[in-house]
Amino acid sequence: MSKTSTNTTSTSGHRGRVDGRAAALMARRRLPVTVISGFLGAGKTTLVRRLIRDLAPQRVAVIVNDLSELPVDADLVRETREGHDELVVNLHRGSLGGTLREAFRGALDAMVADEQLAHCLIETSGGTHPDRLVADLTARDDIVFDGFVTVVDGLNLLRDFDGGRALLAPSAPDDLRALLTAQVVAASVLIVSKADRLRRAEAESILRVLRQLNARAVIITAAYGHVDPKRIVGLGGVGQRRRITGHVTAEDEPARFDLGSEVLLDPRPFHPQRLHALFTQALPVGIHRSKGWLWLASRPLDVLVWSQAGSYLGLEWAGTWKAGVLADPDARLRPEERQALAVHVQSVHRVFGDRHCEMTFIGHANARAAFRTQLEACLCTDREIDAWTQGASFDDPWPTRIRSI
Repeated sequence: MSKTSTNTTSTSGHRGRVDGRAAALMARRRLPVTVISGFLGAGKTTLVRRLIRDLAPQRVAVIVNDLSELPVDADLVRETREGHDELVVNLHRGSLGGTLREAFRGALDAMVADEQLAHCLIETSGGTHPDRLVADLTARDDIVFDGFVTVVDGLNLLRDFDGGRALLAPSAPDDLRALLTAQVVAASVLIVSKADRLRRAEAESILRVLRQLNARAVIITAAYGHVDPKRIVGLGGVGQRRRITGHVTAEDEPARFDLGSEVLLDPRPFHPQRLHALFTQALPVGIHRSKGWLWLASRPLDVLVWSQAGSYLGLEWAGTWKAGVLADPDARLRPEERQALAVHVQSVHRVFGDRHCEMTFIGHANARAAFRTQLEACLCTDREIDAWTQGASFDDPWPTRIRSI
């Protein structure tokens, strides 16, 4: 009787400690986290920006991962989060499952500690393999892995991967098809972007392939990131149940797929005709993605956002250069404002002011080298710049109506 009583007391005490830890764990804050994944140029940033707008006024933070050293995506997201810079964390030049792994963990720790935060969106780089990321997120007990969303570029899948059928064939671990397949298989939600550019039969064929690869996922077709946020955020932790696609490697780096990036930074404008010819006639096959800010000699007022993914090309208007505002006779500036602006513009560049071209291009090493040479040849020559300063016109085959972001 005494022995039984002792055992009962001991067991009861153990249960009390277990129950206490469980209660503490349940009481601890768990931050809902949604991953937005997908290959280069699939439309992840466009989707994230839409989500931020649609989820307002909730306090939503974003971790933006970019394998390029030029943080174009983070800057675009930060513009959407204007006035809330602290809610955008930029992790670039690497992968969340590789060289940036510790920085990523630190960013998540800080967000979990922010008790006012309602949700966290993680936009991965296009070269991120999901397995290490999924393993790291599911191992944490201070977050709710709300969902894993993969954006699939329907147009790119159609043109470069046989409508997706190429992903059904066996591939080597370091093959790009293996990367795309892993991103699809990991998803709880699949979004087929650029659906407005697909014929019905093409879209249905792509959907059949995606269902073969991932029968569990909800599949949504979309254009320009227009998706009901309720179909992406607040899914109740379905991300926790995503299975890992294979052996989890020690690191996840895009270099294993021969993906790297370079940046072109130059104050000169692009010649509109030569740039158009390059991207419609001579774009190297191995350039999977190029993006950034540029200006055309024919459009000195406009800050243009360049976005190329595979064979798809987008040009968007993002604003007016300060030098353009200064040159605009209709600009409503007080004399002191005009003077201050003139001093600033002159301090940046004597001829061009704050205008400049800053582009990153991502792809295979040989293709990047060839592309840089071609891209630099599209910049205006000294002779053309002299003509530009004298008011010369330039042939401009680009559309006159450009979508505003």
